[in-house]
Amino acid sequence: MPDANGAMSAEELRAFLDVTHLAIMTTNGANGVPHSTPVWYLAEDDGVISVIVLKDAIKLRNLARDPLVSITIAPETRPYAYARYRGTATVHYEDVDKYSLAIAQRYMGGEPGEKWLKEQGQDPFAVIRLLDPSPNTWMDPKPSD
Repeated sequence: MPDANGAMSAEELRAFLDVTHLAIMTTNGANGVPHSTPVWYLAEDDGVISVIVLKDAIKLRNLARDPLVSITIAPETRPYAYARYRGTATVHYEDVDKYSLAIAQRYMGGEPGEKWLKEQGQDPFAVIRLLDPSPNTWMDPKPSD
């Protein structure tokens, strides 16, 4: 049960992150306007949120200029909740196959995820990782009837 302000407990957060939701990742655009896009994510046990993006994504160019990022994970239906992670992102080009496969299978299932990855071509992704040990969370204290 969330606290009086709706914040999730550690156990509630883990259970929430284990459900497959889209996340919205926001970077700072070159013109100063926030750039928000939906992304697939993997919540790791060490508190890191990892996402895969195409190597030519605007997000990567934005992060090269300014590594500050926000990732908000929320369901599209009730009961409403969210977890927002903020901080300095790091971009990785190693272990991309491991992350790409794990994330594709998380969102598409085992075999369909593998097939989808093969259809993307050779080495199209980078991994963006964000560690925020204290994400801001909220869960509707009165879930739908």
